[in-house]
Amino acid sequence: MEFEFSERHRQFRAEVRDFARAEVTPELFADMERRGSEFHAGFHAKLAARGWVGMQWPREYGGQGLDNLHVSIFNEEMEYRFAPLTRSRTSVVFVGQSIIAFGSEEQKRYFLPRIARGELTGVWALTEPGAGSDAAAIRLRATESGGDWILDGEKIFTSGAQEADYVMVAARSDANARSKYHGISLFLVPMSSPGLTVRPIRTTGGWSVNQEIFEGVRVPGWLLLGEKNKGWQNITRYTLNFERAGIARTGLLLRLGDELGRLLHGSSSASALQWRHALAELRAEIVAARWLGYRVAWLYDQGQVPTAESSMIKVLTADLLERTVNLGTDILGWAGMLRGRQAPVEGRIEFFLRSIWFHLVGGGTPDIQRNIIAQWGLGLPREN
Repeated sequence: MEFEFSERHRQFRAEVRDFARAEVTPELFADMERRGSEFHAGFHAKLAARGWVGMQWPREYGGQGLDNLHVSIFNEEMEYRFAPLTRSRTSVVFVGQSIIAFGSEEQKRYFLPRIARGELTGVWALTEPGAGSDAAAIRLRATESGGDWILDGEKIFTSGAQEADYVMVAARSDANARSKYHGISLFLVPMSSPGLTVRPIRTTGGWSVNQEIFEGVRVPGWLLLGEKNKGWQNITRYTLNFERAGIARTGLLLRLGDELGRLLHGSSSASALQWRHALAELRAEIVAARWLGYRVAWLYDQGQVPTAESSMIKVLTADLLERTVNLGTDILGWAGMLRGRQAPVEGRIEFFLRSIWFHLVGGGTPDIQRNIIAQWGLGLPREN
């Protein structure tokens, strides 16, 4: 891996940075707040119009054929401005990348151009009330019926389902499989399907996750994603790695660190000196995490599946976010508890302190990530 970006990468960074400065405005956030949504359709449409939604996909499927380093640069610059990327990420990283990896040609030609044009959004539903960290314990049933599939059961804590067009669902398609890791299939389900009910759950973080009830939901056969009963293999090899690498937050970490540094600038108190040293240590780790994220992108561009590295970047950036926010509360004191864009650091310290558990647990708990690193990165045996 070369530790230098090409001129094309540098020009792209400058283009995205200029766009983010111009488009990620107080008015954008005010509009989202008025509507009570973390998704802004107008902003998403602007990203799609520039070809930045699914930019890494082949041109024949609506993408730009760019490498994954472009994606890393885009995410970093947008995160630095706190841009609303949630629905773009779920549509591209979870759903679109899974279709690229193991979808049919028909699915690629139908879904990917529509996602890239901003016409279709998708989310990923894996978790169930009895299947969280033990994700393979899912019980939602998929039964074949005349070439179609009938889904019955429940999913929970699905981000964005209340506003999405499709949901990618993991279901139990063979109740007699030899283990819980077998007999799972994936489906692309229209959110408008009869029998599918969505119940929003408002989180302390301020956004909605959802419960989905499937009652006799009929899914056309062509929307089976990947091979029947081979879903768990695709989930663990592809989808979860895409998710973990895709929710790294190095741009956000850099912005929070810069904001805290500005607060300490010019202060010579003993406390400020101690905080500057702590912030410097965090900055060194954030920059290391940034380069790990670039390496994950580079490995994907080499056709590799960086399982251990994806878990490394996920667990590392979540830990760094928690430590950065905790340091922010030390520096700001009571002011760190203020909400709103008029508060210090635009209220982001309070926001991430309130929502930190989502970042720690979402995409797999720290213990799950460390087990993956131990097994796939260090070659250690599984626990009995």
